[in-house]
Amino acid sequence: MHGALSLAPSLPRRLWQYQAERFPLARHGPLILVFAAGSVGYGAALSGTNPRPLAAALAVVVLLLQFLLMRLADEFKDAADDRRWRPERPVPRGLVRLRELAGLGLAAAALQWGLVGALAPEALPWLAAVWGWFALNGAEFFRRRWLRARPGLYALSHLPIVPLLALVAMRPQLPGPLPLAALLPFVGCVYVGGLLIELARKIHAPQQERPGVESYSTLWGFRPSVGVWGAALLASLALALAAAAVVGATALLFLLLAPLLLWAVWRAGPWLVGRSRPRPDRDGEPLSAVTALWILATYAGLGGGPWLALLAGVGR
Repeated sequence: MHGALSLAPSLPRRLWQYQAERFPLARHGPLILVFAAGSVGYGAALSGTNPRPLAAALAVVVLLLQFLLMRLADEFKDAADDRRWRPERPVPRGLVRLRELAGLGLAAAALQWGLVGALAPEALPWLAAVWGWFALNGAEFFRRRWLRARPGLYALSHLPIVPLLALVAMRPQLPGPLPLAALLPFVGCVYVGGLLIELARKIHAPQQERPGVESYSTLWGFRPSVGVWGAALLASLALALAAAAVVGATALLFLLLAPLLLWAVWRAGPWLVGRSRPRPDRDGEPLSAVTALWILATYAGLGGGPWLALLAGVGR
């Protein structure tokens, strides 16, 4: 008995396996890195200063921890559904326990607060706002049944946490009061970018739908859900161009987004008009790749200019 117990994987090894399955750093890391650096770069462009590498590094860690907290919260919210419909996931199959994930979440939150308090105390009110919205998300705004019956509104109500995170990231780069009017297009772009990611991860080819797993493509139909995604993409483009105009980044943004817009039309257009259907053997998740590259290009276009100038030695 003792020998069998000694062969059980340690908690760090089990958490690492949990990460690989439920929060893969190789997939999420690049997006979080560009999101953080783009937000800091956009703040630098607004303030007319050089972007601060320390601010970007802090933003990467804080954002990574917050997205981890959001994943952990989902484990608690979805525990009953996972036991019934997704028993292969780490919690229902016994790889990790919910109380272990709760401990991980407390450690992540403490690290967040400690780092921001030590390195960028001016961002603490915005981190507190992130935590407040996160708590409301976890409680599902005390209207669980009502919101769950309205999946579109459910998604929209959860997404303000993404622009709040962007403000946490850029706050150290902006001395004095935040220029909220100038930030509005960027904040709107970040919000719609979060919506694009949410839509793309829950729109599946008809052959890939799973019983008991809710998706927009099952709720609305495949073509209508792709249409909503396409409308969100155009809204993202409009807001990104407005945000770029504020800091003079239109040319760089257009250079990055134009080919992706053409790719999106080529990829999703035939599905939208009914001329073809996604094939499970070749298309995989239909919109995920387009969305990921679109978000990466958007943040790079909006906040990449100051970083390129810094690397080229053109200081301000």
